[in-house]
Amino acid sequence: MHMISRTVILGTALLAACEGPADSRVQAAPDPARQSLAVDTPPVARCMNLSGALEAEYEGAWGYTIEFGHIDAIAGAGFDTIRLPVRWSAHLRAGDRIDPAVLARVDAIIDHALSRGLSVIVDVHHFDALMRDPEGRLPQLAAIWQQLAEHYAGYPDTLIFELLNEPTDRVSAAQVNAINAHLLDVVRAVSPERWVILSSARWNNIEGLVQTEVPADDPRVMTTVHYYSPFEFTHQGAPWSNQSRTGIEWGGPADEAELARDFDIVAQYAQTQNVPVLVGEFGVYYEVPEHLRARWVGAVRQASEERGFAWCHWGFATTLRAYNRRTDSWIPEMREALVGDPPD
Repeated sequence: MHMISRTVILGTALLAACEGPADSRVQAAPDPARQSLAVDTPPVARCMNLSGALEAEYEGAWGYTIEFGHIDAIAGAGFDTIRLPVRWSAHLRAGDRIDPAVLARVDAIIDHALSRGLSVIVDVHHFDALMRDPEGRLPQLAAIWQQLAEHYAGYPDTLIFELLNEPTDRVSAAQVNAINAHLLDVVRAVSPERWVILSSARWNNIEGLVQTEVPADDPRVMTTVHYYSPFEFTHQGAPWSNQSRTGIEWGGPADEAELARDFDIVAQYAQTQNVPVLVGEFGVYYEVPEHLRARWVGAVRQASEERGFAWCHWGFATTLRAYNRRTDSWIPEMREALVGDPPD
């Protein structure tokens, strides 16, 4: 009953948020209390997305199944975190209960990663129905996080929750802020100190990030931005995109200046809001020549680190890969771009 009443109230707020969209050029106004808050340091710096596995309808449907050896390779290369995208909405049973078999599989992956000294980010990925009907599907999303918060209540704070991947379609920036606030309350009722990554609108792009509101009194929240710009370069030839033109290159003063301008906007937001930022996805389609992929990825990684952002490459071994499963080894140019030379 308590959950239903909260959802009805939030649903009213979401409807109100649709009436007047905010100017996307305006950042969320800084809160003086937030600016004076002593923010903790999040347990993530260099991260790899285990993409293409559990974000499918079922693991393996897109040709990739996570192996513990892959997690070992990530830890051995010098990464400190994995991000685990999960399509939880495909595994809800009666009463919006999460399929125990899927939860057990996620448990096993998390437990192995933690045993290797890695932090783990678990997110809600590809909740497409919510993008079309945010008010109607909000109770399901809240139910997912209620269960995850309770299930992982005893886990260390190196397990991080990311509330919702890439809100888009009918989910406005104002709605994202309302959803974030509601879900954060759900998590905080169980885990007052767990790190939580807030969602941002517009596919998590920069325009959405700068509209993300941050709670004034919570020292353990982060915001996230995804970066694939210029899209015509990073996704050229990718069959799921509309970027059929290939042969596009990236590099040189003009391209590097554009990257710097973009990340300076993110840095200004992070400073104004006094909040850590995760560049939660960035990568280049695998059919682009390796030296160009590595040039762009290395530049984004460097731009992130220079501004104090954590980062998470998309992804490990699928369509924007850094690892070659056929040879069971890192792609040398990509490893160098992300973490430098292999350790001795």
